Amino acid sequence: MQILQNTIISAVSKPVIFILCVLLFTASLVYAEEKAENTDAVTDDTNVHYTGKYCAVCHEKTPEKGGETFLKYGGDFTQLCNCHGYTPGTYIHPVNVEPSEEKKDHIPADLPLKDGMITCTTCHDMYMQCQDNAKYRSLNRRFLRGAPYVSRTTLCFRCHDERKYTMLDPHNQLDEAGGIIVEKCLYCHIKKPDENIETFKEIELIGNIDALCFRCHFKQSKLHPINADHLVTPTPVIIENMKYTEEKFGIILPLDYEEKIGCPTCHNPHERGVIPRGRPSAKGASEKYRLRLSGENMQICVACHKDKF
Repeated sequence: MQILQNTIISAVSKPVIFILCVLLFTASLVYAEEKAENTDAVTDDTNVHYTGKYCAVCHEKTPEKGGETFLKYGGDFTQLCNCHGYTPGTYIHPVNVEPSEEKKDHIPADLPLKDGMITCTTCHDMYMQCQDNAKYRSLNRRFLRGAPYVSRTTLCFRCHDERKYTMLDPHNQLDEAGGIIVEKCLYCHIKKPDENIETFKEIELIGNIDALCFRCHFKQSKLHPINADHLVTPTPVIIENMKYTEEKFGIILPLDYEEKIGCPTCHNPHERGVIPRGRPSAKGASEKYRLRLSGENMQICVACHKDKF
C-alpha cells in the first residue's frame, strides 16, 4: 500500500513541480525586466542611489562591463543628474568646463576628465551609487571618489592649491583706505551693486544665496537653527511680526527672490562701511555672528516669533 501511495504522489507531483518551476522562472524574468526597465514608479522623491534597481533611469539598456554604457542624453550628466537641479547656485562646482593647462597638471588621475572637461563624474563615482551596498550608502552617501574624507574641502584641495584659499574671507570687503574691493563683491554678485540705492531684491547674485553661504559655512547648514525648517515661505503671522520688527528697529529682514527665508534674512554678510550708515540694510554688518538684530535675549528669534516667547 505504501509503495502504491508513493507512486501516485510521484506521478501527480512531477507535473505540478514542473508547472511551479515554470511559473517561478517566468516571474523571475518579469521581475528582472521590471527591475532594469520599469521606471514608472520613479518620482521626484525617489532616491535612485544605492539600490541597484533603477538602471533604466540613466541607461537605454544594460551597460556592458568594461564596454558600452548606453547612457541616455549622450552621456550628458547635467541631464542625467537633473534631479539635483543643475543650474547656477544649486551645486558647489561648475561642470562642463575645461580647466587651464596649469590646473590640469594638478588634477589627479583618479579624478577623470571627460573630453578634457570637468563633469559630475570627475568627483563622483557613478558606478558606486548603482550598487545595493549598505556600506557605501553609510560611509559615502555622495559617492565621492576617494571618500570618506575628514572634511569636504579635502577633496577640493586635491585639485586646488590650498595655500591660495587659506586667507580668503569674502566678508572683508574694504581695503585699507576704506574703498570697496570689487573682487570680493563678485564672490556672490554677478556685478558690483550700487550700495547707495539698490535693494536686496534688485541685486544680481551668481546663484542661490543659501548655496553661496554653504560653500564656506557647511557646518552651519547642519548644526544651526536653520535646521528647524527655516528655509521656507513664512506664514502671514510671521510676515506680520517681521514687518513690525523692521519698523521698530529700523532694520530689514529680507526674503529671497521666491519670498522664502534665507541666510541673509537674519545675517548681514557685508563689512561695516560697505552699505552707507543709516540705511536699514546696513544694520548688522560686522556685528557678532553678523546678526541683523542682537542675539542677546534671543532678540533675533523674537523678531519673527514674538508670540512664542
